[in-house]
Amino acid sequence: MIVSLFFVLLWIPLLFFIHKKTKQQHLNQWMQKYTGKWLGNFIFFIVIFYLTIIAGVTLRETITWVNITFLPKTPVFLMAACFTLVCWMLAGTSLRTLSIVNIFLLFFIILLGFFVAITNIKYKNYSLLMPFLEHGFSPVLKGTVYQCSGMVELIFLLFLQHKTEKSIQFRHLIIAAVLLTLLTVGPLMGAVIEFGPVEASKQRFPPYEEWGLASLGNFIEHVDFLSIYQWLSGAFIRISLLLLLIREYLPFKQKQKWFLLMILAAITAIALLPISDFQYMRILSAIILPFTLWFFLGLSVFLGLLAAIFERKVWRPNNDI
Repeated sequence: MIVSLFFVLLWIPLLFFIHKKTKQQHLNQWMQKYTGKWLGNFIFFIVIFYLTIIAGVTLRETITWVNITFLPKTPVFLMAACFTLVCWMLAGTSLRTLSIVNIFLLFFIILLGFFVAITNIKYKNYSLLMPFLEHGFSPVLKGTVYQCSGMVELIFLLFLQHKTEKSIQFRHLIIAAVLLTLLTVGPLMGAVIEFGPVEASKQRFPPYEEWGLASLGNFIEHVDFLSIYQWLSGAFIRISLLLLLIREYLPFKQKQKWFLLMILAAITAIALLPISDFQYMRILSAIILPFTLWFFLGLSVFLGLLAAIFERKVWRPNNDI
């Protein structure tokens, strides 16, 4: 995680450079000034395609977890359709509304995170984290790809920059990167120190298993139902945000809702692909996550080059005596 954070901190100045040069303009509209309408729309159609895949992956993870843990008899299609419909309704509002909902949900998510971390202290064995680099540095670099594939989503802040009242500051990006790293490290370390590295590596949803250990004293157990709120709230905000981004970067405004419904159908189809969980995990780890990293990294480099070439200040000699 520290290695991933190091690479992301090297990448953040590029994001900030793009943000400053584009002056909070709509990225596609800004890019079309230099690349032309067709190329700009083509690039952001690819972005929309990737956002759709990411939303589909999020939905599949959520539906799989719900189906395994507490709704095994409920039709998967019904769960997926209902959940995406609610996300579509929130995405159809505004960024301000989504932010307010997110703040409200996030407050309780953080409280529950501290709750499960504190109540499970008695099960934690920090010696299980040792030794470091037991198998060399190669697994660390391999894992960095998966961590960074999530961290590159910081570029979403640039996609939304035209919606913000104030410009994004450099420290905002740094703080976001650090917080994302901590949010990843917490559940990962928790799984290792509570179950051991061997058992944790076999678990499909380690954070949920950590909730299975939580209890209040000797008489109140099975509080793992609280994890339902955590997981569904996170997935709800994430998919809604992705749909909002898709809506913002559609090149046409007429019949937008119908196109979004098609996107919803595609997201649901991705979530319900008739493949085994093992096949899905192989596709996710070998194709989707690495390609997501390289695509958004490449997009940021491309935008940075455009900004450096076309938005540079024209130097004028000072004729004052």
